[in-house]
Amino acid sequence: MSKAFYPFEKTFMAELNRSAELAPVPKDTILAEQGKYMKVIPLLTKGSIRVFRQDFDLDREILVYYISPGETCMMSLVASFGDMKSQVNAVTESDSEMYMIPIDKVREWQIKFDSWNSFIIQTFMNRYTELMNAMEDLSFQSVDVRLAHYLSQYKERTNASTLRITHQGLANELGTARVVVSRILKKMEKDGQVELKRGLIKILV
Repeated sequence: MSKAFYPFEKTFMAELNRSAELAPVPKDTILAEQGKYMKVIPLLTKGSIRVFRQDFDLDREILVYYISPGETCMMSLVASFGDMKSQVNAVTESDSEMYMIPIDKVREWQIKFDSWNSFIIQTFMNRYTELMNAMEDLSFQSVDVRLAHYLSQYKERTNASTLRITHQGLANELGTARVVVSRILKKMEKDGQVELKRGLIKILV
């Protein structure tokens, strides 16, 4: 279990292990689908989860956030609270491990366990701050700065220096055009920051 895991009390951990399955989940596993009801809420212990929205008319994806070990999905919590269909898709970015928490337990545990209630509140606060920062980046940061930050975060999050993604996929992540991403990546390659291959970016810094 990640050392970043929330400091839950022992009684809660005992309940968690009784009521939720701790399971390995392979890379590219769909955990939530836009327009479908949630049955379980993931509580990640290892790996990474990508959360995104899909625009079916434009055939584009928009990154919402990533989930790291010790975290859960705010958007899944919102859906479970209101018994609503999911507004996002969630897919494992790497081989992962997580607790699959039944949605009926989320509210029950908020009343029963102080640490779980604090964890839910902290999750909303963290994601709110993260989304506000993302909006600020979109408004005020240049694409080259955002791209460098994205690559740095990927390397830190996955402990890997090789990113398998197309230029169009990276443009979707950053909310910009493919030609802009390609131009910046070529300059970064010239400056020795990355090495580019078809469908692959090797991060050198």
